[in-house]
Amino acid sequence: MVVNRILQWYQTGINPHDRLPFLATYLGHRDINSTLVYITVTQDLLHLANERFRAVGAPCLNLGWEVRS
Repeated sequence: MVVNRILQWYQTGINPHDRLPFLATYLGHRDINSTLVYITVTQDLLHLANERFRAVGAPCLNLGWEVRS
């Protein structure tokens, strides 16, 4: 359930970090740490988190340098 909800948030453009406290409360947990135990990293979750980082975080790191592998 936790991973499915996070996937839905990513898919609708909602920042999961902002919503985790609400999810913890809904599940009856005292804090986010109790909820984090139930988050299983899946390929879908990694893909959506990566896409969000590309859209939001990566431009902040762009210093005009090209990354070479």
